[in-house]
Amino acid sequence: MNKSVSIIRIAILLALGMFAMALLFFGEEGDSTWTLFQMLIDKALALAAFWYMAKLYKRWSKIDPWLMAYDKMCDEVMEEPNPLYKGE
Repeated sequence: MNKSVSIIRIAILLALGMFAMALLFFGEEGDSTWTLFQMLIDKALALAAFWYMAKLYKRWSKIDPWLMAYDKMCDEVMEEPNPLYKGE
């Protein structure tokens, strides 16, 4: 697989995540019903963007070598946690 395809996929996932975070955390100020309606639309769009991002990641992590490597690194860390952690 071409590196540029992997970079484009990662960029799409990052863009969707930033878009969703912006919609989730930024809001309008006001007391009108229209402002409330806009806020609800923003939050719904943020949830839809998160859902779509998770759906794309699930699909692309099976075929993209960079996302597969990321999943593998995460699995290795979960198997061997931090040896310097002194928990109970």
